[in-house]
Amino acid sequence: MEIKASTEIYCIFGNPVRHSLSPVIHNTAFGALGMDALYCAFEPESIENAVMAMRHLGIRGASVTIPFKVSVIPCLDGIDPLARSIGAVNTLLNDNGTITGYNTDGLGAVSPLEKRIGPLSGKKALVVGNGGSARAIAFALLSRGARVVIAGRNPSRAASLAADLGRSARSSAIDSLDPGFMSEIDIVINTTPVGMTPDTESTPIEEKLLLPHHTVFDIVYSPARTRLLALAEAKGCVVVRGVEMLVSQALAQFKIWTGKDAPERQIYDSVDRHLKK
Repeated sequence: MEIKASTEIYCIFGNPVRHSLSPVIHNTAFGALGMDALYCAFEPESIENAVMAMRHLGIRGASVTIPFKVSVIPCLDGIDPLARSIGAVNTLLNDNGTITGYNTDGLGAVSPLEKRIGPLSGKKALVVGNGGSARAIAFALLSRGARVVIAGRNPSRAASLAADLGRSARSSAIDSLDPGFMSEIDIVINTTPVGMTPDTESTPIEEKLLLPHHTVFDIVYSPARTRLLALAEAKGCVVVRGVEMLVSQALAQFKIWTGKDAPERQIYDSVDRHLKK
């Protein structure tokens, strides 16, 4: 593409993000639609300074990822009601210096789950992790009528998130999980970075906790087939790859930023080519 003074800039704020596929996704969409726009990746030490730079440099939109999804909120001029209810933000829109936060993570997670296993109402989901992604995904599951258990290595943080979510959310320490408890679980979702490249041999929960009736969803997308998903497949579980959530939430981001529908098929083709390199 030809980069000009008029080229609109979009980006992702996170640390680390050098592994991110978001530039592949959004630049594919901009190119396919013939838009004069470019998407970059930034690793700021301070989200406050990053948002200030976005405002003053006229960066039109930004994705927000680990570790900034909650800490970005005080930096914003406004927040979408859904993102406010969730308590985490993964999308920023800059409207002439006024920056508003949104959250597309929840929709990005439940959409591929519903495509794979149908309605989520009445299902019991174990959400591993207690960060911004866990918060958004658990909120979306609860809104679909699912029951949620938050599991973390820090029991107090898991309990705090469950309390924030209210309704039927519960919490458990990961070390307390056993096959008897897991027999009542329908869906297992890893929202932590455990198993991400380069630490590809790690798993967020023990293999013995995976049972054949589980649907196992790992939001880690690098590698495309994490050790958790490989173990789940060997047990006969239905699996959902992290790239499915990544693309689904990105499509919603693109709509917020541009008002246009991104070309889903072309995006998946680009992402798959990139993952095979």
